[in-house]
Amino acid sequence: MKKLLFVAICAMALMVSCKNKGQTAPADSKDSLKALIDSIIEENDTTPLPMFLIGEDGKYMQMLYWTDVEEPQKTEDNAEYFDDYHKRWELQEMFRRNASSYTNMIAGDKIIKLKYIDEVLKDPDGNKPSIGQIHGREGIPSLSARFSLVVPKKADEDTGWGSVIVTDSYLLSRRMLSVKSCAENGYEYKKLPDDIVKKLEKEYGMKATNSAKIAIIDNRYIHGTVEFEGEYKNAPKDPYDADRKSALALELLVDSGKIYKLEKLGYYSPEYGSSWNADADGYIPNGIVAAFEGPKGLELCYTHGAPESYCVGMIYLRDGKLIEHEYEMYQTLVDEEIPVWKSEIAEMQKLYVADDPHERQDVKFAKYAHCYLDYENEWIWLRDKDDADGAFFLKKNGQYKLIAVETSKLKPSKAMKGDVSYLRLSGSAGGPSIYTEIYAIKNGMRIGYFTALSVAGEIQECSLNDRTISAEAGKAYLANLPKFEEVPANFHDIQ
Repeated sequence: MKKLLFVAICAMALMVSCKNKGQTAPADSKDSLKALIDSIIEENDTTPLPMFLIGEDGKYMQMLYWTDVEEPQKTEDNAEYFDDYHKRWELQEMFRRNASSYTNMIAGDKIIKLKYIDEVLKDPDGNKPSIGQIHGREGIPSLSARFSLVVPKKADEDTGWGSVIVTDSYLLSRRMLSVKSCAENGYEYKKLPDDIVKKLEKEYGMKATNSAKIAIIDNRYIHGTVEFEGEYKNAPKDPYDADRKSALALELLVDSGKIYKLEKLGYYSPEYGSSWNADADGYIPNGIVAAFEGPKGLELCYTHGAPESYCVGMIYLRDGKLIEHEYEMYQTLVDEEIPVWKSEIAEMQKLYVADDPHERQDVKFAKYAHCYLDYENEWIWLRDKDDADGAFFLKKNGQYKLIAVETSKLKPSKAMKGDVSYLRLSGSAGGPSIYTEIYAIKNGMRIGYFTALSVAGEIQECSLNDRTISAEAGKAYLANLPKFEEVPANFHDIQ
């Protein structure tokens, strides 16, 4: 429980500080680092930098944008961080200007041809889609550019998350290098050679608790990581939290005994130890997904996947130092609700009215909720503004089906038995009379429909699948049903 509490406490700090990972130099060094990155972007405007494909929408691969497509304008409110914000926009614009030139996907040691399709600038409701977020559901659009392969994917081609895409001009001006993973069994890494670890322990005056040999680049460079024990006391003070204690890990590139490194700051607690990402034990290494020898030195394309985020960017070897240029840290979203668009609401409204035009033509739905009558299908519950009239819809194969209708007197409850779910609507029919409807659903299909009129608890008439049955048969049917409970739902207003 304490470990969970620690993760919760440090998660916010980690999310805030992730942008600053590896930047441990004084302010003037940071300024020179920014200037160097700016010069790299500028010199590559005619030979655009590599970009990354992240996710897909069910049909096309996506290059997710990280900021709005409109150029930001400086105001009093954003003046302090405007320059950094504008540079992020400039990098994205460099990609957008050259989007159709990104015709090559790096897949291991192969190059796969792809083509630019279009941009996603609006969601189905005509609003701006999410920016800088990775969705777990295909149906949620993101501000992005979309691509497809020229030739359909082959079974052995790796076109997964973080695939690098480049232009012809970039390939012509670089030599592509091999990247061979050192993982055993797909995820276990051997430790770095002892002499490398001991040299770093001596340099930092800290004990290494873990090391990993991640990959071999160009049969020459070793990419690895080292994680240290305890607090890194030489870390710069956090301007937002003076009492924050830092943990230290290193991203390394080793070349014939020379060690090039990036410092990765985490959060250190004397009670709980070190943490770099929420819900992750220890430091998560970068993944080098493509490597090139450029006109000015080594250029590495990296991704950094963690439970709460996904980073992409470049690492350059310049003048004996590693320079990290993080393009963006995307937020990873999980357990998102399935979107319900205005066109879908309109479709369900039409189905509802068409089922009984005389009684329902004046009913207007004002809110919707996902309701989990089972966990295999998509259920939508619509209601009017007064929570009087409503309807339950099931979505199957992209089509909505009206299942049951709620009224001011008939209110819902649910139950489940095995793979059959039950939706019951029941309420007063006047005086001591109670009217009940029960729908049985299996695999998205209605397999049973029961009705009963009871007076003072005794069934007076009932039917099963639209055929009249005896009161005794009705009692037997009800006795075989599981216990019903309230239908939980979190309603959203329909805009």
